[in-house]
Amino acid sequence: MVVGEKVMNMDIISKLKYYNKQSLGKKDSNEHNDKEVSMEIGKFHKTADYKTTSHKATERIDIKKKYEIENIIEGHIYNDEEGSCFIIENRYPLSYLYGGCCLGDVLNISCHSLKRLCPDISDNGGNNETLRNFLFLDVETTGLSGGVGTVAFLIGVGFFKDNEFIVRQYFMRDYNEEIAMLNALNLLFQSYEGLVTFNGKAFDWNMIHTRYTFNRIRLAADEVSHIDLLFPSRRIWKGKLESCALSSLEENILEEYRVDDIPGALIPSVYFKYVIDRDAREIKRVVKHNEQDILSMVSLIFKINNMLEDPLSEAECGHELIGLGKMFESTGEYDAVIDCLEKCMKSEDPFVKETALRKLSQIYKRNNEYEKAVRYWKDMISNKEIPSIFSLIELAKYYEHKVKDIPKAIEMTNKALEVSLKLGIDNSVSIHKTNLKADLKKRLDRLMRKAGNNNAGC
Repeated sequence: MVVGEKVMNMDIISKLKYYNKQSLGKKDSNEHNDKEVSMEIGKFHKTADYKTTSHKATERIDIKKKYEIENIIEGHIYNDEEGSCFIIENRYPLSYLYGGCCLGDVLNISCHSLKRLCPDISDNGGNNETLRNFLFLDVETTGLSGGVGTVAFLIGVGFFKDNEFIVRQYFMRDYNEEIAMLNALNLLFQSYEGLVTFNGKAFDWNMIHTRYTFNRIRLAADEVSHIDLLFPSRRIWKGKLESCALSSLEENILEEYRVDDIPGALIPSVYFKYVIDRDAREIKRVVKHNEQDILSMVSLIFKINNMLEDPLSEAECGHELIGLGKMFESTGEYDAVIDCLEKCMKSEDPFVKETALRKLSQIYKRNNEYEKAVRYWKDMISNKEIPSIFSLIELAKYYEHKVKDIPKAIEMTNKALEVSLKLGIDNSVSIHKTNLKADLKKRLDRLMRKAGNNNAGC
């Protein structure tokens, strides 16, 4: 009997029970189906969220790899048993022009000329290619304070090889690469005899020494001839420029202007950021900054040497001549000192002229050439633009001790007192760190006693 016929033969109560049972069965079935659908929807959403998150993470990884230093700067990875580091190398022909000179021109600087910048350079018979044995060194660090907590993360060196000037830069991608970087640098150091730096004696070379000592590595170039260009630069241009920083010398002396250069003060923070996010786009600017520093040192040493070789033609103003005179004085080239100062005598700048007069008179006095010294002291007195207290005091000494003309010495001392009062410097400090007015009065009292004794003797 089929189901329909069976239901038809039921009484009313049996039919109600049957339909109620059927209804409950369908409800359970629908609830079960709804749960299955919900579970499937949940699975779909989870899969979609996972795929979205995974896609974003992949994008971040791709971007991170895209801006790694190996992918945006041409170079190679150095490996040894201690680890690895990244090395960047750029090669320039000797004819490459930077800062007003061809890079290869510095190879014509003789040993004799270099000795003016570094007295411990040995004269090997006038070899004109001495700088082939030198490295141009510049470092970028995690701070300017020094000490064991400061690390040189980028060490740039420039050197001549065959017919090229090579700039090689050793970069530490993370702190664990320092030893490998220092090992790689040592391989280069052992082939060279000297260094050229800018403020390297106070910072760069000290930093290199500190890092090798800290990591217990023997430095291959421990004792080398070291030319620090900061010192001659200060002597020559201190009176002319407000700042003798390398960036200032580039613009004002070498006439080389950088584009999109990164300020040195920002360099440590750029490296700290790179260590965290591995984005080397700003590090690329640091690498360029370091490379340009090295090229500037090549141009700067050429400029300084030219000025020392021909100061009267190369110097542009009296301040430079005075600075060059100081350099010649330190090397004992007094004829060149006198030439520089004599030309300063024609300057219209009162400070330059007064400085030159004073210096020349001191040189002639030291050489016992008092006739020339007296002539300059008298010139200073006759020039109303130049304060003449110094010359008056020197003349008073000359008349008292050399000529034994006490009345003339008294006259010069009285004039010095008058000038000091007019200029309002009666309480100033003299060359010997004593009160000028008290010195002059003391000198005058002594001369008056001498004059009295002489009169009594007569």
